Amino acid sequence: MGHVLVLAVCYLVLLPRWACGLGSMSSIAVSYGEDGPVFCGLSSDGSHLVACFGADASVLYGAPPNIPFLGLTAGDGFVCGLLLDTRQPYCWGSNSYVKSGVPQPMIEGAKYSELSAGDNHLCALRAAADGIHGASDGASLIDCWGYNMTATHVLAEAVSTISAGSVFNCGLFVRNRTVFCWGDETVSGVVGLAPRDLRFQSIGAGGYHVCGVLENAQVFCWGKSLEMQQVAPSSAVIGDGDVNIVPMDAMVSVVGGRFHACGIKSLDHQVACWGFTLHNSTSPPKALKMYVLVAGDYFTCGVPAETSLMPRCWGNSGPLALPMAVPPGICVTTVCSHGYYEYPNHGEVGSSKVCKPANSRLCLPCSTGCPRDSYESSPCNATADRVCQFDCLRCGTDECLSFCLSQKRTKSQKLMAFQMRIFVAEIVFAVILVLSVSVIACLYVRHKLRHCQCSNSELRLAKSTAYSFRKDNMRVQPDVEDLKVRRAQEFSYEELEQATGGFSEDSQVGKGSFSCVFKGILRDGTVVAVKRAIKASDVKKSSKEFHNELDLLSRLNHAHLLNLLGYCEDGSERLLVYEFMAHGSLYQHLHGNDPNLKRRLNWARRVTIAVQAARGIEYLHGYACPPVIHRDIKSSNILIDEDHNARVADFGLSILGPADSGAPLSELPAGTLGYLDPEYYRLHYLTTKSDVYSFGVFLLEILSGRKAIDMQFEEGNIVEWAVPLIKAGDIFAILDPVLSPPSDLEALKKIASVACKCVRMRGKDRPSMDKVTTALEHALALLMGSPCVEQPILPTEVVLGSNRMHKVSQMSSNHSCSENELADGEDQRIEYRAPSWITFPSVTSSQRRKSSASEADITGRTATEGRNIGSSIGDGLRSLEEEISPASPQENLYLQHNF
Repeated sequence: MGHVLVLAVCYLVLLPRWACGLGSMSSIAVSYGEDGPVFCGLSSDGSHLVACFGADASVLYGAPPNIPFLGLTAGDGFVCGLLLDTRQPYCWGSNSYVKSGVPQPMIEGAKYSELSAGDNHLCALRAAADGIHGASDGASLIDCWGYNMTATHVLAEAVSTISAGSVFNCGLFVRNRTVFCWGDETVSGVVGLAPRDLRFQSIGAGGYHVCGVLENAQVFCWGKSLEMQQVAPSSAVIGDGDVNIVPMDAMVSVVGGRFHACGIKSLDHQVACWGFTLHNSTSPPKALKMYVLVAGDYFTCGVPAETSLMPRCWGNSGPLALPMAVPPGICVTTVCSHGYYEYPNHGEVGSSKVCKPANSRLCLPCSTGCPRDSYESSPCNATADRVCQFDCLRCGTDECLSFCLSQKRTKSQKLMAFQMRIFVAEIVFAVILVLSVSVIACLYVRHKLRHCQCSNSELRLAKSTAYSFRKDNMRVQPDVEDLKVRRAQEFSYEELEQATGGFSEDSQVGKGSFSCVFKGILRDGTVVAVKRAIKASDVKKSSKEFHNELDLLSRLNHAHLLNLLGYCEDGSERLLVYEFMAHGSLYQHLHGNDPNLKRRLNWARRVTIAVQAARGIEYLHGYACPPVIHRDIKSSNILIDEDHNARVADFGLSILGPADSGAPLSELPAGTLGYLDPEYYRLHYLTTKSDVYSFGVFLLEILSGRKAIDMQFEEGNIVEWAVPLIKAGDIFAILDPVLSPPSDLEALKKIASVACKCVRMRGKDRPSMDKVTTALEHALALLMGSPCVEQPILPTEVVLGSNRMHKVSQMSSNHSCSENELADGEDQRIEYRAPSWITFPSVTSSQRRKSSASEADITGRTATEGRNIGSSIGDGLRSLEEEISPASPQENLYLQHNF
């Protein structure tokens, strides 16, 4: 647990809290309730962003993905965090008493230093610098919201910390370190039983009790947990312990659960727990040091003092391990006081700082002494804890004896390793000697052979044979590096820096989480887009994503995929050069600040963009070998060029799939919240159908004009909002109100139906991208054929998607022919290219229908080899009845002419 902010009214340096109770603020928090527990923690990379794991969907999916927090606290079905920028609380979850968002009523401009959450309430300690509303010097203000707790409490003395139980709250005064409590006295009895004459270092409230660490490091508890526990069914309880019967070990901090408590020992920083335990509960970890603890309802979690910083849990109903790293406390701006040391962060979780503000840090308490049979080899200082070593001359414990024996074995192993190195060196010397003799012998033989004369006819025959072999070998396998250079030009950093004006802010046209995009003009006048990776803490990961995107884009080439022009890899700089997209991203048109952009994007343009994006994704899934899974299909990654053609961009998260596109890969989830396939997120099963789900969300976004996740609406998730309305037949309810609906809604109904099938929960129930593309082409044909729809002024290839691809394919085919002719020349360099149908596939609806028909009729081919092509097309169309309804005569005429 980290520091609370130092109060400005006194010069007393507060001791940092190192554990949190049922509802105290920390870098980790546990929500509990009937929907199951959810663990939330701040990221350890210095971004202060929150991530959650667990069963309660309202907490899991309600967590804000891009909002930094100072600390977290949780209660029954909700989690609250203290915003890093405004220092105000922000909550999410399903609790009916603590609403999502900033709690109301909220005083304008109020700032807080700490939060604490009970079962159904939230309290916040007003920051000392927030001297508003007439509070006198040295006084404290505590605001509370929730069941029977909504009020503002004015205290005459300064308060250092607060902690919440189920139906009450407690706090510590700064001046005399005494405790005070308020809340429901009839249930817990904590308020009346609070000791008035004891001084505490820290406190941790539980369900119906409070435990605190006294100034002598001993633990003292009070409350009615024993009486409340007797109400629970006896079959669920093991033992008859009382949480008020505390261990005699010195503690640095304590934490309270529903009917139990746990603490971190001062001597060795290991965990000790006491009180009631539910049936089938797991025991606390042994011989494992902890940085910080947090309590849930019937279980406890802690951040171990290991390099991974991944929390461990024990008790009942909670997870045993969590796949995320969290900081071991809350960042503070004060210097670590005596008895505490600053958390060093020696690259355990990356090279970035754990705390985002430049002047902030984490302070951890020093150990109070060394265990038995050990001595202090290094005292605790400002940067490291004290180091203890066993005294092997005075061993009296099994642990000391085991350590000393292992040390002796280590020394003997080092001796053996040294002898082994000598033996290996001798072998290496012998090998080098043999090789030297062999080389000298070869040179001598070569010298002798120089005087050997061969006839001219034999010499010509040898040369001819060698050249023929080289020529044939060159035809079979071209120079891979040469192909790479032809596909992607390598630029110098100075050239790209000059083209973008030194990467100035004026030339910046976009910014993402991991990169910035700049507009540049090369020396030959070509306008390009330069994607510059933000220097991340994890250099290996950044380099991997750069090479991944470079490798994929070098393999792919399609009219509706963003074209890679070149790259630059200079030291820590990673830059990719693309052709410039004059009209930006579809996200800017749909959700940008300029409403005219959204109005100009009429229904015909939107459906055309959807068809073109579908063709690009279909190429990735069905025509790239092996298939490519994009993993980040969204409106901001669909770019629009100067001819209004859609291009699929950003392949940083893309991976190569198996040859069988339906086979799953086991991959950790990656993508954008709102577009992420739930099956992939929960089960880590990645297939091409994960891209189909993201494309379905993209279609709903085009139809409604709403973002995938928009919390300003009551139902913020676009899938959960739109799918029920579409299934109910209320198509008007989801259409973008900015545009007037077309007179014939049949085309938009088809698109909405396709979107619903794409966002089905199970991947095997979703259609493949070739079927999705065919359905969208039918819808576009119906929409363009309607006389009431305004015809967009677009190039032919925007509607048809074929002119440019046909030209390029023809050029590629002609070029291939010329290469075959040149291959007969002895001095001509041979260039190998993929066939045009791979490089620029112009896959029309009829071709896809032929493919589908051949697959559907594969069992009946033995007797029907002579069937004509029209019959195959008809059978293929019938196999797609689930995805596409029969086309009208007007649609058929349009498809025959254009597709």
